[in-house]
Amino acid sequence: MTGFRYSDVPMWARPILWFFQKILLGPHVGSSFFSRFKTRANIESILRHQGVYRNQTNVDDELLEILLRPAEDDGAETVFLKTFAGDPGPTPEEILPNLQCPVLAVWGGDDPWTPVDSGMHPGTKFSDYCEDFELHTIPNCGHCPHDEAPDVVNALILSWMTNINSRQRTAR
Repeated sequence: MTGFRYSDVPMWARPILWFFQKILLGPHVGSSFFSRFKTRANIESILRHQGVYRNQTNVDDELLEILLRPAEDDGAETVFLKTFAGDPGPTPEEILPNLQCPVLAVWGGDDPWTPVDSGMHPGTKFSDYCEDFELHTIPNCGHCPHDEAPDVVNALILSWMTNINSRQRTAR
């Protein structure tokens, strides 16, 4: 999750967004929020109960350690708070038309955080903005298809790279 654009939020919700970004995620209250967020129990609950991982067997001690370790690094709190309250940057619709290279997107079909076919910037529309955009949706995967179905994702990437390589050879 990244910062929200005021333009993506209805007018009635903008004061609420301001309150969250400037007060709750600000330097004084934000520190307490980060301390409560970065607990093992909280991260495990998010991964298991918010649909992030459809395959619950992947939520193990190793994954939790991988996700929790960076929270102890210097500056982790600042980065975390800026992720939620900071400038979200350009939209996909602003970036994609400028790309002059092939783009592969691999999306979890059951991603609850960034659903492929809904929201302000649905992935199913990205090919409207980028001529050489290829989207693959992996069924029964949540937000992390590369972790839930690594063999499927790797096969897609290898096939895509092979296809690009043969297109480049044909174009010569």
